[in-house]
Amino acid sequence: MKKITAITLTALTALSSVCLFPQTARANFGDFLLGVGAGAGASILINNSRRDAENRYRPVSPQQEFSRGLQDGINGARYDNPRNSYDYDKGFQEGIRRRASSR
Repeated sequence: MKKITAITLTALTALSSVCLFPQTARANFGDFLLGVGAGAGASILINNSRRDAENRYRPVSPQQEFSRGLQDGINGARYDNPRNSYDYDKGFQEGIRRRASSR
């Protein structure tokens, strides 16, 4: 969502500069390529964010959930259990225990 907001703000800034500071109408190939590149970049960012959201909720094995929870707990990351997995909970608690015992 942050990427989409940044793209929107960038586009609005570019549009406002065109409207507020009009220049004589001149088109060149470089401007065309810049527009095509910006559109392609925006499309890639939106597709990547959609793919990340889909992967976030896909099923994974209990060992992977435990391992991810363990790493989050050890590294002091925030609790992040989108699949509401018991194995992630166990791993996260174990990670917190290991982190506390290493101090």
